[in-house]
Amino acid sequence: MKYIEYREKREHGTREFPYACYRVTENFPRYNMIPHWHNECEIIYVRSGYFELFLDGHTHRIEAGCCSLIIGGSMHGGTPKDNCRYDCLVFDMAALLKSSQICAIHLQPIINHEKRLITFFPANSEPAKDARAVTDALLEKEPGYEFTVPGRLLCMLGHIVARQEHYQSGETAASDIKKVRRFKNVISYIEQNYRKNITLEELANECGMNRNYFCRAFKEYTGKTPVEYLNYFRIESACELIASTDEKLIDIAMKCGFNDYSYFIKVFKSMKGVTPRDYCRRSF
Repeated sequence: MKYIEYREKREHGTREFPYACYRVTENFPRYNMIPHWHNECEIIYVRSGYFELFLDGHTHRIEAGCCSLIIGGSMHGGTPKDNCRYDCLVFDMAALLKSSQICAIHLQPIINHEKRLITFFPANSEPAKDARAVTDALLEKEPGYEFTVPGRLLCMLGHIVARQEHYQSGETAASDIKKVRRFKNVISYIEQNYRKNITLEELANECGMNRNYFCRAFKEYTGKTPVEYLNYFRIESACELIASTDEKLIDIAMKCGFNDYSYFIKVFKSMKGVTPRDYCRRSF
């Protein structure tokens, strides 16, 4: 049941209230955050342990009580460590700023990736306090939370802009953005074709690179080799099916692109620390 609720929330709220928050624990099928991107902005607030966030080719460690703001369109993923529990709040920046033209003017260069923010905030900083307050409001849904959520998000953005810790992207960053765009094409190709047999040559062609350079560059920008990422995506997809259906494990393996069931078990255990059958016994 927990998983079904999570799936519904992944629509990121409603048109009238485009905010959604998930409390992520080890029981979630996508507890490990596979590198991905979306148009909405995202706040990650760590409740316990720590979270290794991978953001546009760089790795950052977010400790308990700290948070990060990820601007829409940025490639990001991460690995929870030390019994990490974290909140993910996803929101539509355009909808948030719709009623305030002056705020939109301040943030437009950042939304367009013309400027970049220092978006990692320590515990007890004002942005981190705002992040905790807004995630609490969305998860607890006390009367009046519809006012608290956008209000506290605007406070958080105000505290961030007041620090003026943004910088021009420059030619190097512009080049990085172009490379990230290429890898987005590769990830989209994997998402659409992971059930089939995919070769490195196919992925390299999607990126417009030769195979050897592609493998090195892909790992630099996602933290995983192309084969590791493909297997990771397949295993996470299998976890979703295990949590939400009663299909046989061998059928799930085949449906997720594993033609060899023994190899599926081996890869699953190496990534999840348990066999698929043991994973089935968890309460979702």
